[in-house]
Amino acid sequence: MNKINVTLCLIFTIVLLFSAQVLAFTPKADSPLAKREHPRLHITVDKLAFWRQTLSQQYRSEFQDYVNWAAEMSDNDDYNILSEAGHDPLRAVMVHQAFIAAIGQVDGISYPISLAKYAERAINSLIRRLNAGDDLAYVAALTYDWTYNYMTDDQRRQIADMVKTRTVTHKVFNHSLSNPSFTPEQMFSSKYYEGCYAWYIGLAFWGDGLIDAEADQALDSFSQVMLNYGYLDAHNFVAGQSGGWSEWIGYSSWHPRTHFLNIDAWYTATGEDYISNSSTVDGSAIAHYPTFMYYMLDPHKYFDRHYSFIRTGIAEATDPSFEHRSMREQMYNLPRLLNQVGLGETAGLMRHLIETYQVEWHSYEHHYLWGFLGLHKSVSPRTPQELGLPHSLWAKNTGVFVARTGFDNPADGVFMVMDGHYRFEGHGGADDTPGFALAKFGELVNTRNVAHRGYGNLDDYPGARKNNIVYFEGGHTLSHQSMADQADLEAAANGQGDYDWGGIEQVTQREGIFYHVRVNRSPMFQDGVQHVREYVWFPGENPATDSDFLVVFDRAVAPSMAEWVYHVPWKPEAFNYQSSEDLTTGTGTSDRIGTAYTGQQVIIKEFNGLGGEKDGDGGDGDYVGGANAHGVVFCQTFLPQQARVEVTRVASFDSDVLKRQHHLAIKTHRWQVSVKPTEFNQEQLFLNVFQAADANTTQQMASIQAIRSGTVMQGVFIEKESANRPNFLTLFYQKDSLNTGTVTYTINGQGRTIHVISGLLPDMVYEVKRLYGSQSETFMTRSERSMQTWDYQGQRELIKTGVLYFESDLTGSETYIINPLGNRDDVPPARPGGLKIR
Repeated sequence: MNKINVTLCLIFTIVLLFSAQVLAFTPKADSPLAKREHPRLHITVDKLAFWRQTLSQQYRSEFQDYVNWAAEMSDNDDYNILSEAGHDPLRAVMVHQAFIAAIGQVDGISYPISLAKYAERAINSLIRRLNAGDDLAYVAALTYDWTYNYMTDDQRRQIADMVKTRTVTHKVFNHSLSNPSFTPEQMFSSKYYEGCYAWYIGLAFWGDGLIDAEADQALDSFSQVMLNYGYLDAHNFVAGQSGGWSEWIGYSSWHPRTHFLNIDAWYTATGEDYISNSSTVDGSAIAHYPTFMYYMLDPHKYFDRHYSFIRTGIAEATDPSFEHRSMREQMYNLPRLLNQVGLGETAGLMRHLIETYQVEWHSYEHHYLWGFLGLHKSVSPRTPQELGLPHSLWAKNTGVFVARTGFDNPADGVFMVMDGHYRFEGHGGADDTPGFALAKFGELVNTRNVAHRGYGNLDDYPGARKNNIVYFEGGHTLSHQSMADQADLEAAANGQGDYDWGGIEQVTQREGIFYHVRVNRSPMFQDGVQHVREYVWFPGENPATDSDFLVVFDRAVAPSMAEWVYHVPWKPEAFNYQSSEDLTTGTGTSDRIGTAYTGQQVIIKEFNGLGGEKDGDGGDGDYVGGANAHGVVFCQTFLPQQARVEVTRVASFDSDVLKRQHHLAIKTHRWQVSVKPTEFNQEQLFLNVFQAADANTTQQMASIQAIRSGTVMQGVFIEKESANRPNFLTLFYQKDSLNTGTVTYTINGQGRTIHVISGLLPDMVYEVKRLYGSQSETFMTRSERSMQTWDYQGQRELIKTGVLYFESDLTGSETYIINPLGNRDDVPPARPGGLKIR
């Protein structure tokens, strides 16, 4: 071997040793990083044939438009900013030119310019913008990675030298590849989503022999910034094993897209899967997102055009809509991410949602990339039925429970409870808008809101409220800790600290028959104020013909007057009242219009197809906002026995309301219904019953009677609405504890009857004696075992209420006497004659 070769070998060996010394990060074997391959971000060398085939066979028309557009677009710097990381992070033309070059020749596509020319233009734009001093975000890393194989060594070196110390776009922190580490804060808000991260940039440059030390320390920061109760853990904690986002559904209309970019790039480059696997905490926001979406779907198609989610959180009226650009981007972006880590069925569910609910392809070519990165047509569609999804979901940490009559039927009814235990700092989510929602042929009941950040004057009048809860004069609220940083998350995830504000504590259900939800809001009050709410939802068996019934029972203790509130889209009607009073205070933007109705068992009727004043897009037009909805909801108040029911709205809408309601004013829920006692009681009970139905077939409310068991149990008997429907009986214990005694009640009716009784002992065998005519029979049953409870490990103990369910065939007036047997029994009871035990 000659001296020159020996010298070269020594130099090569030294370079390898030096590289091994500085590259402390160890990627998985056979990963693109380990093999020093490009492309590695989202696209990988081993999958290029798959990309080309899918684009050719499934997206040929869209991809042809895309390559034409990318060739024709000017390289003007207005379209090539590097620093954008929030609202349109993939806007720059260079990244699209780079994508086309990286994919290579796709069969059936006619290219106006050569692949090398696309790459050249992208490379030149990247260098030009770096020379101009742009900060770094996703486009810089992607353009470098996707055009790496077209670059000269000098170009790679030039780009790397400028990137090394350049600031990476972030809302809070000033960081770079040379200074990549920081301690995350404001983890649950736009401060995370609308920024980029040094480790993402580092993925593109790692191992290229250019800025290895800086890229390596940037990748090392992933553990500090994303794991160990960092950003990734934060959003996985919110989702748990059910799904959801801290901002659902306001800013989550667009923010999750950058989270997808982050975690997908990490997986494709390193081989480490944080999509299907949990991180430091138990949960995965990405893996469960399609399922979560499906539960939150609003089955109604507004104006025969717009599908959407049920609105929760502080959102603009159209944020839940599938026409929302960024919502479409994230939907289309998900399938490949999921499929590549073995979640093909969930990816197929996402495709099924896109196609069933007509989620349109992107409107502008520079948004096409989101769809190409998701390749939804590469997976087979899967239905909720094929996946065996139950009809209910409790996303505990998100703070949402939802139950449905089914999936993919436009007549499906939806019942939702929003009452989260945690408060996530940042833009408002479901935890900031507690209450409940009902939908059938359009939204019927929901919290009131027109836009984020408090825009609009819907609440700017005397007595206005926002949420569907019990309010107390004087407030009496008590603040607990909110969650914002790593220390907060670590403490809360381990049951420590003062992070539990109260919320949904227990869910008990028989799928398709009844859903019982207990909410304890007492921890958020002081001065002895207590508030516990129980819901029982009876879904219709046939959504096209059957009503859904919701019974809401509240126990409130306070030194001041309590007020029970919910909201509806349009002006409702009132029935069965003894007197009324005009509540109008004027005609201005801070005045009130409305009427108070006083009486016993007042009924309020809301038709969601009615519309209202200035309810068109931008306030243009009157009574056009019903959006072909045809649901009706009745609400009858049984407690207080004598109640004042106030129906109110702001007298005149300000410009923000009219601007931000867009064309879905129906989802802002302008009108407020407040149930108030006519006299003060420190211990106040509220009992209200809703019936949600098709307004085309249901003109009046079903017959409902108040039922009591002595002085301790209170409830209702709902007579069957048709010959094919059952009766419903539900009873609640009037104290926030467990009834250990006898329960006795009498009801009068005919046919199948569903009995649901709460406030009993959990997992306890009960003897039920049925007296009818001159006959009697006795059987044993047990309180329900299908119980989910809140599992925060803090100091507060939960009351786990037993819920008893059984069925009978009524033959007139019948009395039921129910006693606990005093033992818990694992042996199921025998099926008695003449009754239906399920």
